[in-house]
Amino acid sequence: MALPKERVFYLLEAYISERSTAAEEDELMAWILKAGEDAGLKDFVWDIWNQQHPAKQLSDADCNTIYARVMQASGAARPAAKIRRIRMSVITAAAVAAAVVLFTGYYVYFSSTKQPVVTAISPSQKDIAPPSASKAVLTLADGTSIEVDGTADGKLAMQGNVSIVKRSNGEIAYTGNDTKAVGYNTFHVPRGSKPLNLILSDSSRVWLNVGSSLTYPTAFSGKERRVTITGEAYFEVAHNAAMPFRVQHDDVTISVLGTHFNVNTYEDEAAERITLLEGSVRVNKKNVSKLLVPGQQASISHGATNGINVSDKVNVEEVMAWRDGKFRFSENTDIGTIMRQISRWYNVDIEYKGSISQRFWGTISKDVNVSRVLKILEATGGVKFRVEENRIVVIPAMP
Repeated sequence: MALPKERVFYLLEAYISERSTAAEEDELMAWILKAGEDAGLKDFVWDIWNQQHPAKQLSDADCNTIYARVMQASGAARPAAKIRRIRMSVITAAAVAAAVVLFTGYYVYFSSTKQPVVTAISPSQKDIAPPSASKAVLTLADGTSIEVDGTADGKLAMQGNVSIVKRSNGEIAYTGNDTKAVGYNTFHVPRGSKPLNLILSDSSRVWLNVGSSLTYPTAFSGKERRVTITGEAYFEVAHNAAMPFRVQHDDVTISVLGTHFNVNTYEDEAAERITLLEGSVRVNKKNVSKLLVPGQQASISHGATNGINVSDKVNVEEVMAWRDGKFRFSENTDIGTIMRQISRWYNVDIEYKGSISQRFWGTISKDVNVSRVLKILEATGGVKFRVEENRIVVIPAMP
């Protein structure tokens, strides 16, 4: 084993108690995939079961079944001839977690009154690949459009004395400062694209999520730095006390000096959400104003005339999962929230055939075909999917 037993045991326990970081989850996943047939993985299943349930007996058959199913899903063992669902009435959700069900990203556990369900994954007949490149489109001040992925590295355009450069790592940077010839540019990242990393002329960094647009001046002048957003973006704002940075969406304004924060304004979500990671921001909507501190999130319901709700109970890793290339859902996430993210990432439409009451939680890499994501969700036993060209049909599973 590449990791000491104590380290893996810590990583397992941290995830079960929902206190592991994204880096710790990735570390554990890498160890599992490398462990393969290592007997130590079975030992950890035993250890965690015995620690959490000292009065209950976990048989060799139960332990081997859990291990075999984890290895089968991960590709470390040969698939069985017939894939079937396993219902383990004795083994609790904690034991399933101990078997590294969620860590590998191949299973999802759903919260309900039913027994935990573990299902092996089978191939899908229809599939949609994840985005392989950025499809972002830059619109210059004169209306000229540039498809970023279709251009070579180097200078894309000049706006006055400001150069727009595409770097080898894919990020777009504005260099130079021309306060006399300020124009406005817009970047649009469509559905089915990788997010965009943009560096503005003041050195502020912006990560623009799919299905999003950002409009900004080619250079900043005057008493403020103001940009306009639709969709979602993460900002790391360069400090400038003399020129506050402001993000505008409709009648909501976010004012900062220098800080890190995420803005989600998707119209198909229930509310706009501003999540602060570092520094401080002030959120304004008409005559209402709220000051956020790190770890807080402001929520503004779409269509509300005023009112800003501030919450301290924010899963920042879930908020930032899109920038880390993951689908990450905290406990009790509804199917609609999940499918909206799938719709944007894979550029598919969603249709529902009935109501899905189950709730989901887990972490799935975005760097997989849609069939893998759907099979993971189907593994809960609460939902089925049918892929029809560019549409995914969501169907309640039969009881």
